[in-house]
Amino acid sequence: MCVWTDGFMGDVKVKSLGQLRAMINTLLQSYNSQHHLFHLEQLVNYSITEKQFAQIIGRCRMYPHLPQDFRRDVSPLLFGDQQISSVVKDFYKDESFCRDAFGNINLWRLYNLFTGANKSSYIDSFLDRSVNAYQLVEQIRWALEGKQDNWYMN
Repeated sequence: MCVWTDGFMGDVKVKSLGQLRAMINTLLQSYNSQHHLFHLEQLVNYSITEKQFAQIIGRCRMYPHLPQDFRRDVSPLLFGDQQISSVVKDFYKDESFCRDAFGNINLWRLYNLFTGANKSSYIDSFLDRSVNAYQLVEQIRWALEGKQDNWYMN
């Protein structure tokens, strides 16, 4: 089981039902919903162009084929080609989260395209991909702010 705590995702190993309950309780108590909500609300304030979107999608498609030594320096991407294709299709056709009339898309809409594409995932990868979608969009936001380089946008 993977969990997201303090900005890091990691495996949790337990040996009993009691340990599992304790770990779930700790996870729920440490979750800061106000912090998470604040960051989600910020996504509407950042947009990317259609050209930047195409760059990101191209890099997403390249990611699985990167040499292992290069991959260590790139944020992981857990979405497969089928999910990426869904994101691209919905960039143009989704009634709620598609690009605007100028071809731009804000990061809130982009995040929703990724989470929408994740709906077809198996249960064993659904949560990890949901977290990965948030991480990817947050890293794009950081790149737009100039706080961090991002391979997907370079």
